Amino acid sequence: MAMLRLACPRPRPSCAYIKRSNREAVMTGKIKSLSPQSQAIRFKIDLQSHFNSLKRHNNFKRIKIKMIQLSNIKALNIEASSSCTAHCPFCSRQQKVRDYSAHRISLSDIQKLPEELIKNLRRITFAGNFGDLSCNSEMVDISSYIKELNNNIVLGGETNGATQKREWWSSLGNYYKDGMMVFAVDGLSDTHSLHRIGTDFDTVIENIRAFTASGGKATLKFIIFEHNEHQINPAEKLAKESGCNQFIVISSRDYNDTLRKPKTLDFKIKRDIFRLYKDESVEASCKPLADGSLYIAADGTVHPCCFAHCMYITEHNQQFRFILPLIERYKERINFKTRKLEDIITGKYFENVLTLSKTNSYCRTKCNAHKKKIRQKMVLYHKHFE
Repeated sequence: MAMLRLACPRPRPSCAYIKRSNREAVMTGKIKSLSPQSQAIRFKIDLQSHFNSLKRHNNFKRIKIKMIQLSNIKALNIEASSSCTAHCPFCSRQQKVRDYSAHRISLSDIQKLPEELIKNLRRITFAGNFGDLSCNSEMVDISSYIKELNNNIVLGGETNGATQKREWWSSLGNYYKDGMMVFAVDGLSDTHSLHRIGTDFDTVIENIRAFTASGGKATLKFIIFEHNEHQINPAEKLAKESGCNQFIVISSRDYNDTLRKPKTLDFKIKRDIFRLYKDESVEASCKPLADGSLYIAADGTVHPCCFAHCMYITEHNQQFRFILPLIERYKERINFKTRKLEDIITGKYFENVLTLSKTNSYCRTKCNAHKKKIRQKMVLYHKHFE
């Protein structure tokens, strides 16, 4: 059990290498983004100096942090690819401020993970922030390798189902008989591509049928808009006919003048649900400690959660900015393609994130004691087929 000093929720970094004319603006928060592409304000962070400055202002308290052990990890969320053929308007891909393209997790990369870890895992979910698993042609081989090491592991994923041929999906389904592949289908043939821009409805349905015909378990996820709200019942029927085990309807993370909020349902969108259950009286429950899970991005970097890597690529939330200098400083030391996973999760990056996340307002909002209620609130309709 390590004793660590906890920084205040909105730490100001100690900037070692910042152009003099920008230093005051950075320290006062007037510069919103410090992109690595902007050489004039490229910087390194001296975290120890930062903590010392906080101590002088008494903005800290003692807490006990239980460090992560490899034997405690029971689940992985892996972004198999950073690529995606779709162009959904509200996707995090549209918010990127850093270059993040052409990355993928290969079979040889997966084989670098300790075999003992894979044998002890309960589940692996191939989801991720920016890419689609079907853009990784090695997914069948990766799934086969994992199942050979641990036949009891539950494999799952999320996809638009628009890439690869039916034969590929049929082969993949053989390894997803215990888990669940979530296919995103937002309507029928006349409406689906209004949101899932760049995908073909008929191709997606054919791939779902190929996947389920080989035994793969599937869920059809339907994001509701004004233009497709009248199609919920026929979409549910289609899901059942296509061999899906479940059909769910959820709200979009946002709406606009083109993709409008439905008129027939009254609900809160995702970010408002999180705000509804924001609890400043409790500490955040960080995923590696609470759930025994890790997030692996397609570039190979390992993080406590998907939110951390998403924030680094998009800088989408001012409250979560403490993660930026940490990743900038340690990113070469947290890549499992070149470093041992055990060294990564017991290293300084994870130590600092677990410390700072405890009272960070963003972490409290995303990962508090109300997580299960939040997930339930986001599902507007759920049908399980016998």
